[in-house]
Amino acid sequence: MVIPAPDDSSYPVRSGNLVRPLVDGRPAFRRIGEAVAGARHSVWLTVPFLAPDFRMPDGHGSLFDMLERAAERGVDARVLFWRSEPGSPGANARTFSGTPEDHDALRARRSLLRIRWDRAPLGYCQHQKSWVIDAGQPTEVAFVGGINLNPQSVADPGHAGGGQTHDLYAEIAGPAATDVHHNFVQRWNEASERDALDGTWGHDASDVLAFPDRLSESKGESVVQVQRTIHHGRYFSGPATPGGTEYGIACGERSIFEQYRLAMRAARRSIYIENQAIGAHEIIADLDD
Repeated sequence: MVIPAPDDSSYPVRSGNLVRPLVDGRPAFRRIGEAVAGARHSVWLTVPFLAPDFRMPDGHGSLFDMLERAAERGVDARVLFWRSEPGSPGANARTFSGTPEDHDALRARRSLLRIRWDRAPLGYCQHQKSWVIDAGQPTEVAFVGGINLNPQSVADPGHAGGGQTHDLYAEIAGPAATDVHHNFVQRWNEASERDALDGTWGHDASDVLAFPDRLSESKGESVVQVQRTIHHGRYFSGPATPGGTEYGIACGERSIFEQYRLAMRAARRSIYIENQAIGAHEIIADLDD
């Protein structure tokens, strides 16, 4: 079965990729920890939720422990954290939203990380969970998925314990990883809080990343298109990656949503969905059809 690609995606279909599914938190974070430990140039990630008691497997420690070890050996370590709107349901103890207490904790650690905070319009969440290791280098690898940084997500396959979360990441190497790289640069350079006094750590708003000017080399045989959600009212700009289009997203992007719908319409025998909350009436309507 061939699933059509959405027309409104920022990124084109790319061939020549190596894709590795990482199912469940412990295998996924184990592999990500290995990649961070082996990083030679950079570690960049986007984080919506971070529980204070989250720990990486295999003794890597907290997210900050792991990233700061990379920074101490000269790796460019950057994090984009979501900052929720005041009073938002997402504003809870499981975000690192740049409060005065968060800044105090970074000072106490003498953190070498570069951090920016980013809001989403209309009370939405900046829900991307992505990692880019050695962006633009021959050793580049990206991870995209749905696993939040909390203890119940560090689950083993089989889920023998209670209260565990089942989710996954995809490891991507090859030309499509350049699009994950581009997405991070775009969000970093236009993070909503970059000019606020408490909106950055370890740098200032003049710290601008260069967009990738070439695609990563072919690494495999998988065809990949990177999809994302950009909420209505958020404007992003920047040059295209090779083979892409000029960027100027003023009205939002819903290519993930459109890909779901195209996949369901293309199904001939069965549809299996594992989702904690389906809030889109269009999805229910497509399933009824």
